[in-house]
Amino acid sequence: MINISIMIQIKQKIYFPIIFLLSWLGFTILSFIFGPYEYQLTNPVIFYNYLILIHLALYLGYIKGLRSEGRNIKKEFDYIGFVKKAIQISFIYFIVKLIFNSGISISNLNETFNDASNSYNSNSDTNIFSYLDMIFTPISLVAITNTIFSYKNLPRLYRYSVYVLIIFSVLSSISSATRSGIVQIAIISMAAFSLGLFKGNIILKRHQKIKILILCLVMFFAYLSYTSLLTNTRGGVWIDNPITGDSPRSDFFLNKITSPETQYVINNISFYISHSYYRLNQAMNLPFEGLGFGLSNSYFVMNNIEKVTGWSGLKEISYGVRLDNEEGDGGYGLFWSTFYTWIASDFTFPGTILVVFFIGYLFSLALKDSLNFLNPL
Repeated sequence: MINISIMIQIKQKIYFPIIFLLSWLGFTILSFIFGPYEYQLTNPVIFYNYLILIHLALYLGYIKGLRSEGRNIKKEFDYIGFVKKAIQISFIYFIVKLIFNSGISISNLNETFNDASNSYNSNSDTNIFSYLDMIFTPISLVAITNTIFSYKNLPRLYRYSVYVLIIFSVLSSISSATRSGIVQIAIISMAAFSLGLFKGNIILKRHQKIKILILCLVMFFAYLSYTSLLTNTRGGVWIDNPITGDSPRSDFFLNKITSPETQYVINNISFYISHSYYRLNQAMNLPFEGLGFGLSNSYFVMNNIEKVTGWSGLKEISYGVRLDNEEGDGGYGLFWSTFYTWIASDFTFPGTILVVFFIGYLFSLALKDSLNFLNPL
């Protein structure tokens, strides 16, 4: 009876995740085309056709996954026990980090609201926890997502422990005057919450829906205020495009109906989510220098290979590194150049389309594993 129920669920076609993802990606492209900054592209027809193929590959990969029966995992294990262990490990690491890191992760909260640039610069140093985070952050993400997904099946103490982890992650991001931690927590929480609703693990009454809606609106405007704070104090207020040096469009519709202070925020957010396409276009016009075969898309990997062997050939291959080098000293991480640019260093730009197809395929299988087989990973 259980197997029959699982097979019925497997045959269900869930399109919302891929529609939502493609809608978001489409929005970033529209922001790039029609946002406050105008970009001069090389071979725009080839560039936009390439983006169409990328998104088509993602969609077709997802559809392929929907039509597949997946890996059909039937191994029985203690799901709730696994989630509890992930929560315990994450919370213990959180306490250890808070004690032995002298609370540095949240020590600059006040400084962020006074001068975000100081908080940002003072949190750039690395220590042992910078490397331990590479091990424990994935465990923490497993704990958070599965706690939200299976909310009603966990004891209150475990749920409250995860609340602490979420709050700490947000405060840590604010303390370092960055946004990535907040965005990451928001994305994984919304994804897990949506799956929990779909699965029936989370059942909301009308008053609860209203409270959640109000909370989301408050958090959205709080995030905009925080972005405004970073825009005005972390790196100084800029009006012209930091990459091209061009001024905003005089006919941009939002700038006609908003105050100058609001325009700074709009320009900043638009640049934040869309400028990487310009960098992608630049990368597509760089000469081909060879393939990294999985090693030339990470500064961490390339730097350590260079330290051990003295060979810097991977950096000469990497499109991302070459683009960063154009910015001179401090160019690392200053601007983004999309996931596609970095993967192209390993598999070429046409090969990246195939990689994205398999990402869509695995995305679909991961969804099935989450809903049908309670795979916590």
